[in-house]
Amino acid sequence: MKHGSHEAKLTLIGRAFQRARRALPSFHPESMFAYVSTLPIPEETLRARLARPKQPIPETENTLEAMAVLKAGLPFTKWYHYFEVYESRMGTVAQESRKTNSREPLRILEIGVWRGGSLELWRQYFGPHAIIFGIDINESCRDIPQTSAQIRIGSQVDREFLESVVNEMGGIDIVIDDGSHMSQHVIESFKILFPLLADNGYYWIEDVHTSYWPRWGGGLRRRNSSIEFLKSLIDELHTPYFRRRPRSRLSPSEKSGLQSVELFDSMALIRKGRVPRPELFFGGNFSG
Repeated sequence: MKHGSHEAKLTLIGRAFQRARRALPSFHPESMFAYVSTLPIPEETLRARLARPKQPIPETENTLEAMAVLKAGLPFTKWYHYFEVYESRMGTVAQESRKTNSREPLRILEIGVWRGGSLELWRQYFGPHAIIFGIDINESCRDIPQTSAQIRIGSQVDREFLESVVNEMGGIDIVIDDGSHMSQHVIESFKILFPLLADNGYYWIEDVHTSYWPRWGGGLRRRNSSIEFLKSLIDELHTPYFRRRPRSRLSPSEKSGLQSVELFDSMALIRKGRVPRPELFFGGNFSG
């Protein structure tokens, strides 16, 4: 029985490796191991299985969700639970942006344009006065009507290109990375753009689940995946409590102002702002 069980296990492992070879574009030992260890659901299967039909909502207190569901125009896709997360963190900021003709409008940069629908949604959400730019490496995005946002063509890991876009915008308050989702690209974009983010800014990363997929340079606990990078940011937040600081993956400018890191289902939010030195508060009566 033990011998038969062992043979069956080897057969299953062999089949898993065969599936991995078919699923991965090129052989890489680390990618192969990451694939076999979790057998990630193929993207096409996942989208088909979890797709939620678009339908009007009778009542909702979530402004972004209502706008998205009732939106016509250019197509876009978002995981449905994103609307609740975005609204909970930026609802007040968006409301102020919609009703205020400020001398300092919100500046929003979205990485990944696709067919332009999400830029239309952000325009509706943040209002007519916001400065909204989208970047994409796909030349076909030039043909998208630029009525909701300005579109620039270039790579999300091209430092000179990104800096030129931010300079054209006059700075950035919100970054939404919905680009290639390749772990290497996600990390490099953050290293370039986070230092340029204004104080009290928001840096969003969507589709973090791809950091568990080998095709995107990911895998469970795989080094250099974007999720492991995000975990390292949590370590950076707690360095004041170390006597010997660990080796950092970021330069001082890349982590300056790192205020908080929040992880949600398949998305992350990194906030930038003033980081005070930790001080211990003693409350109550200590004399007794």
